[in-house]
Amino acid sequence: YALYPMPLRHGLTIGEMARFYNDVLGIKANLHVVPMSGWRRDMWFDDAGLPWVRPSPNLPNLTSALLYPSLVAFESSNLSVGRGTTEAFQRIGAPWLNADSVVRLLEDRGLNGVRFSSERFTPENPGDRKYGGRSIPGVRMTVLNRDRLSVGRVGAALLWAIARVHGDSLKLTDRGFDLRFGEATARQALLAGEDPDAVMDRTLPASIAFQQRAKKYMLYR
Repeated sequence: YALYPMPLRHGLTIGEMARFYNDVLGIKANLHVVPMSGWRRDMWFDDAGLPWVRPSPNLPNLTSALLYPSLVAFESSNLSVGRGTTEAFQRIGAPWLNADSVVRLLEDRGLNGVRFSSERFTPENPGDRKYGGRSIPGVRMTVLNRDRLSVGRVGAALLWAIARVHGDSLKLTDRGFDLRFGEATARQALLAGEDPDAVMDRTLPASIAFQQRAKKYMLYR
């Protein structure tokens, strides 16, 4: 949903993004951002010693927020992303999912900073109305090293693995998925079985170009 092409995990604060948009989009508002004190760009939220306040009802903790970019595109699918559980966006599942087979494919990829495991979970009154009150098989993501974790690669690997095991059962709303995931060509390549790392590698030049352009709007080092 970005107003300007940017990585799903862009690394800017709201104030920095406002500075970026105000200039790049030619808004020319009389904008003044008050910088935070004591914040460094290498800090995680829990390094600040502040209490967690949910930015959304289904982001109960920092881990869910961290993994959110990996799973948000699957809201436009017939998979549950754990809404209606205490750990939304840390798991994904559906009644038809062969979680063990999907986990084997994912674990074989050796993705940095994350472990995949099979489980069952029961969404209770989920806001997305997916499988409420039903115990369903799922894949759980456990963050082992958040500094090495690539949430984009996790999301790409999930789509690739689930499509490989369940090409006929997996249903996507293409436009909604593409808006969240970034582009149709990546989705199409992963559904066709292309290596997810190769798909993500093609996005690196655009990501690096954005990071270079965004530097002048950053308030923290």
